[in-house]
Amino acid sequence: MTLRWNDSIKLLGGRFISKSLFLILRLIFLFIQKISWTLSGVSDVVDKNKELEKLGKKPTAQALKLLSFNKFCFLLPASLRDFILQHDEYVDPEYVIQNDHVSLFFFDPHQDVAVFGEGKPGQKMWHTDIGDSFISLSLYRFSQRLIVQKKSVVLMGNTARCGSTLLTQVYECSNKVICCSEPYPFNTLAEMYREKGLCSEVSQMTTNIIRMYCRPLKCMPDVEGYLLKPSGPSFACAAPIHAVYPEITKSFYLYRNMHNVTLSIYKLSFIHPIIRLVYLLAGFSGAAVTALLRSAQFPTDGTNRTISNCHTSGIMLATLATKMYMIMKNEGLDVTGLLFDDILANKELAAKRNEFLVNRRAIKGTVSTLKMKEY
Repeated sequence: MTLRWNDSIKLLGGRFISKSLFLILRLIFLFIQKISWTLSGVSDVVDKNKELEKLGKKPTAQALKLLSFNKFCFLLPASLRDFILQHDEYVDPEYVIQNDHVSLFFFDPHQDVAVFGEGKPGQKMWHTDIGDSFISLSLYRFSQRLIVQKKSVVLMGNTARCGSTLLTQVYECSNKVICCSEPYPFNTLAEMYREKGLCSEVSQMTTNIIRMYCRPLKCMPDVEGYLLKPSGPSFACAAPIHAVYPEITKSFYLYRNMHNVTLSIYKLSFIHPIIRLVYLLAGFSGAAVTALLRSAQFPTDGTNRTISNCHTSGIMLATLATKMYMIMKNEGLDVTGLLFDDILANKELAAKRNEFLVNRRAIKGTVSTLKMKEY
């Protein structure tokens, strides 16, 4: 495994130039938009809700047409700064709950708002068949509008590149399980939990996220369960979910032979700038690598060191994701480790030992939760 400088320059330089031009264009657009909104009387959702609050009226959400987006690296947290948006209308906050083609996208790190992605009517934004393996990438590609709502609100763990996407698609093929693969809000929840512990704010955030992703859908009336798959470094979100919804009796953590994971991560470095930067900087500056990993929300204890080769760098990335499993295990979370290689070796036995059963109960409204039972 070697890194060619022309590949690195093409990836990093190309993304940097593209993002810079996008931000310049967005800045010009926002300047013109601000003048237009001032003249037309349109304000953003925060200002609008302040006006409604003074009048004693119900808060609202702002629907914005998505004109364009540019993301330097999809491993970085999502933000409204990634988009060029045009005001469309104000909608009732219940709109995001009542429509199957609307899904929670992310919590903006720069504003106190929740952002929902809206596709075409009837489109299953959470389903991998629409074009991407992860719900967050699907929402980037297929959202026609973003619905911005003031944030009064707010499990399969994996080591990454370990077959978790394939396993998610297997459950989807049953047409009985709704799978949400690596949504951004789980990253936010995990970060909040690591910083604040199980406080009331984290509990409320957990409740709202689960209500959103595990709500009944008109397009799938006979759902038998929900599979929630956070990204590798965000597995800490399992702790508050277990605490708030103890009916979810078990989580499992999927892992794979580390050498195979490392080879797969190396291939990812050709499309994800953050991973490529980790490989390039690992031999020179442990502090820079730590900063990059922190920006991608990995646990960074012990990462401030130089690494001599790409294979070892890949092992480090895989180990950091696996570390979340050990952290949760040490904190007392009931989580079972599952080796993907064992599933491939005996597919029928693996399917029998990891069968999902439904547990339909009303949890402060209408929420169905997932149980995993081992026979």
